[in-house]
Amino acid sequence: MTSLSLRACGIAKNKYGFHEVVSKPSEAELKDYYANKYYQQSIQMHQREYSDDDLLWKRKKLEQKAYLAEQYRGNPVGNEVKKFLDVGAGEGFAMRYFSQSGWDVSGLDYSSYGCSVHNPAMLEKLFIGDIGRSIDGLIAEGASFELISMDNLLEHVLDPLVILQKIHRLLADKGVLIIEVPNDFSTLQLELLRLGRIDKPFWVVKPDHISYFNADGLRGLCDEAGYARFKLICDYPIDLALFNENTNYVMHSDAGKPVHKARMQVENLIHDISIDKAVKLYESFAELGLGRNLIGFFHKKSDL
Repeated sequence: MTSLSLRACGIAKNKYGFHEVVSKPSEAELKDYYANKYYQQSIQMHQREYSDDDLLWKRKKLEQKAYLAEQYRGNPVGNEVKKFLDVGAGEGFAMRYFSQSGWDVSGLDYSSYGCSVHNPAMLEKLFIGDIGRSIDGLIAEGASFELISMDNLLEHVLDPLVILQKIHRLLADKGVLIIEVPNDFSTLQLELLRLGRIDKPFWVVKPDHISYFNADGLRGLCDEAGYARFKLICDYPIDLALFNENTNYVMHSDAGKPVHKARMQVENLIHDISIDKAVKLYESFAELGLGRNLIGFFHKKSDL
């Protein structure tokens, strides 16, 4: 996209290398927006169920994250208590997975709706309310975590640098921070626009998304916050389906569900062949700028 079309979207690239909304909403405006959104979700989510394919896919993606995190951390020493924090815990699937894997888990979220529907057993581990204030409370308590996850949260916050700096104070020495964000303004997406396969930058979703990350921009921001990246992978590049008019879920929304189902089945198959080869494949995709979501693995610079 040209700088002119970016300005038309109200988006600009910042000094870290990722894009962000130029005229950001105020904290009060964003709070009101999400209060209404969570109310709507509370009505809708009670009727929502995941298919077996969905649940299996979610678990295998978590297995891949755990696999790479443990590769960096190495084997636990003695009876080490491993603490996991999910910042933006959502429906609680990551909390449940790591709890079942022997971790002492905690989660932060603005709402309990998703967790209460899908993983009610995790509610007692969930801190509900403003995430920034919850993080401040944990810092005041002197809390420390060996593994911290931020899954599709960073793009929503007004100042991602501030929250990363706060999280830095909660991350244990030799701890791992896993950040998953949408891969936006990618080479693939811009090519789809150039070819006319899509008629708009569908990934620009305001005010839900304030920041629009790419690999270099995420690394630049985390570098400023005191982290070093040791691994970058992505998920399946589902946007490839947009090159085919029969599977173009942006131009034909009814294609969305079958494309998502196919994506899950392909990813589950790749994982079953070899988790090690799967993450290497996703690492190669990430190096090419592909993948709908980027997943970065970081540690403190002081751990170098």
